[in-house]
Amino acid sequence: MQDRDNHSSSSSEPSSSKPELSTTSSIPAKVVSSSAAAPPATDSNTTTAPPPVSTNTTVPEWHPTGLLSGHPTRPYAIIILNQPINYKALDAVIDHADLLVCADAGADRLYKYHQQQQDQQQQHLPLRPQTRPHIRLPDAIVGDLDSLSPQVEHHYRAQGVQVIKDPNQYSTDFTKCLKWIRRTVEHSQQSSLTLAGPQECEVVMDVVVLGGLGGRVDQAFSQIHHLYMASNDSDLLVGRIYLLSESSLSFVLAEPDSDSTTPSSSTTTTTTSILNIIHVPESKQGFSYFEENVGIIPVLGRCHITTTGLEWDVEDWPTEFGGQMSTSNHIRSNRIEIAFQGPRPLFTMELGRRFRHC
Repeated sequence: MQDRDNHSSSSSEPSSSKPELSTTSSIPAKVVSSSAAAPPATDSNTTTAPPPVSTNTTVPEWHPTGLLSGHPTRPYAIIILNQPINYKALDAVIDHADLLVCADAGADRLYKYHQQQQDQQQQHLPLRPQTRPHIRLPDAIVGDLDSLSPQVEHHYRAQGVQVIKDPNQYSTDFTKCLKWIRRTVEHSQQSSLTLAGPQECEVVMDVVVLGGLGGRVDQAFSQIHHLYMASNDSDLLVGRIYLLSESSLSFVLAEPDSDSTTPSSSTTTTTTSILNIIHVPESKQGFSYFEENVGIIPVLGRCHITTTGLEWDVEDWPTEFGGQMSTSNHIRSNRIEIAFQGPRPLFTMELGRRFRHC
């Protein structure tokens, strides 16, 4: 069920032919099969039932396949960080984005991506399957501009791209881009309301961040930190945020009835479990958008999870760093259900081979 590359020697684990749990804890895991009708085995010290799942609110549902297939269920913006770009994944998402913004020298990364497209055309080489013949310019380049190259800045300015310098050193280029997207969406909404008359219209704009987790460790953690920070701050985001890296798509599981949550919600302990549903439909084009490997990472601390739709499902299972973690688990259904109690975990999915950075 869990990380098969880091087996535990804990004698409290039940004997099984399944891969062992990644754990340094003596807490026995209660593992259940998704097809089993019987209740999971429990140890003699277990006296409490799993917490009930909240049923009086709308369950957050995720459709990550829509991002890669060109059929998104919600509007989204793209942020390109100053990290190596997964060109194959960018090919899949760039044309359907409502906004495209580069974080400082992320513009240099996009420029190199455009150059590669043009080189392929000039050499009459076959383009990547989802590459389009036109060049998508960024809507803005935002940051303190301490790393944007003069050549690239001049190139995009000459084509009418906004270049916005924000010297505030108490805000990262990542958050500056989020704020720019937020302001742009609000301005668009206000313009629409002026034309259409007074009516209520919810501002929703998901964000797909092109970044990398395979380089410097501090930068990788910074990107995960920003996922949590953005999803907790409605001044930065009203929508959902995804990290599209070299090999994975990752996102923070959501609270119900909201596209962004209050600052304290990610660490609030509740008496009921919060259910999220991830839809992973089978491809009709003869290839997979995602491989089978997934992980549920308790970034903010200990929580309890209950899952269905995975090869190694669990019920009311404690997970934390230094203890048990569900990594290298496998998708076994086109509908994955994860109920969690405690801080919101990170869910990560391995991209299909066609979308992985080589």
